[in-house]
Amino acid sequence: MQTTYTEATSVIEYIISHGQRMHFNAHNYIYHSGDLSNHIYVVIEGKVILHRIMEDGKEFNTKLIGPRSIFGSTTLFCGRKTHTLSAKTKENATIIKLPKKDFEEAILNDEVLKYEWLLWVQNENEKHEYQIRDIYTLGKTGGFYSVLIKLANTYGVADEEGILINVELTNHELANFCNVTRESVNRMLSHLKKENIVSVKHKTIIIKDLNYLKNAINCDNCPLSICRIE
Repeated sequence: MQTTYTEATSVIEYIISHGQRMHFNAHNYIYHSGDLSNHIYVVIEGKVILHRIMEDGKEFNTKLIGPRSIFGSTTLFCGRKTHTLSAKTKENATIIKLPKKDFEEAILNDEVLKYEWLLWVQNENEKHEYQIRDIYTLGKTGGFYSVLIKLANTYGVADEEGILINVELTNHELANFCNVTRESVNRMLSHLKKENIVSVKHKTIIIKDLNYLKNAINCDNCPLSICRIE
């Protein structure tokens, strides 16, 4: 059985078939940072933003996840732990949750689940490493360009003008993904629109020249399984 790093199919299907279905309205919290980490989750419908609160009180968004994304208590076999991130729905969402202890037992008794889980964890670790690198090495503008590239890789669809990022994001939300102010995002977007690199249509961003963004940050052309916002 071939398994990609981006979707651990058997793991996802196990959680869906054995977990509890829950429905959340937009902008509701699934859990907060500091809550006991007792469940692992899979998104069925909708989108969820994972974020942490920085020392200055600002939100820093780490992920924007959609259907078939895994999140929650993903550190297994470590006893009692609390969440280090908060999870909040961006739109109406359907979520499956499974007790962590049940998933741990399943992992121990199923080699396919275990193998897929290890691949998924490895890929998540690589994404985290690149995210940290981008934050500390690319600066404000480069960090913003990196977020746009990841959004295009994750939610981009072909459009007559280029790549349409098929999710509505406010400038405030974009700012929280790259730890800058909303005003900084306004300025950077205005510059990109003036240079005909991006356009905005119906509150969604269209990237007209992805190579411009990549060249500006000396993009390493990482695998698409890593260069993602989910």
